[in-house]
Amino acid sequence: MPNLFQIISGVFVVSLFGVLSVKKKAVDKTGLIAGFAVGLSVWILGGWQWFLIILVFHLIAAQFTKYKYELKRSRGAAEEKGGARAWYNVFANGGIAMLLAILEGYGKFGGDVFFAGFLGAISTATADTLATEIGLLNPGNPRLIVNLKKKVEPGTSGGITPLGEFATFTGALIIGLVAFLLQVAGFLDVNWGMKVLFISVVAGFLGCTFDSILGATVQAVYRCQVCGKITEKRIHCGQKTKHIRGYELIENNTVNFISTALGALIAMLLYLNI
Repeated sequence: MPNLFQIISGVFVVSLFGVLSVKKKAVDKTGLIAGFAVGLSVWILGGWQWFLIILVFHLIAAQFTKYKYELKRSRGAAEEKGGARAWYNVFANGGIAMLLAILEGYGKFGGDVFFAGFLGAISTATADTLATEIGLLNPGNPRLIVNLKKKVEPGTSGGITPLGEFATFTGALIIGLVAFLLQVAGFLDVNWGMKVLFISVVAGFLGCTFDSILGATVQAVYRCQVCGKITEKRIHCGQKTKHIRGYELIENNTVNFISTALGALIAMLLYLNI
């Protein structure tokens, strides 16, 4: 059970980063509240090391969402509101991690399996974010992951590029390296550290790849009736878009949530079997 110091220190640290995130327009006010819930849960029930891992994801997402933002916007693929994430973005990427921190704090299952799942979820979210934000800058058009012969417009759900795939691997590797350096559960056990690194890279890469497959098959995709661009948004250029494929109930945040859950599951299975 958390003690008073954990709660007070958690409220202070999470609030500090939350205020800074709003000032830097990394999140909006609803994202601030959601981020506080996620961050405080992770700090209190997982520990400050767990929080540092999810903080690294948050900082990477904030930085690369704004990187060459105007170029991405000109391609019709930039995040809305200048890249400020709302509550649904926060829970889509951090909800599974928060759940696993809660299970760690109150669960009875022994071992580090919940940490492995947490790592897989954050690694997937980081890999997917970098794949999107860096992949959009690829000089050539993406190819659809389920049909590599088919070129699609930049920003199309399920589109992949060489630069985006490199970013996917890099994102998963970064989270693994952070966990390795922290040696979160194994402390000074180098063997556990290498295991952590392997789990992060494999789970993050596979989780992000599954995200792309969902994006290419079941995620709702629309066409703007003003500019003609393919988009994930129901409204584009101020007008309602035309649904062209996928299920309208499945949008990008739904796909992100499912993919982080799969990344967590893959990581937990790897932990239990290697």
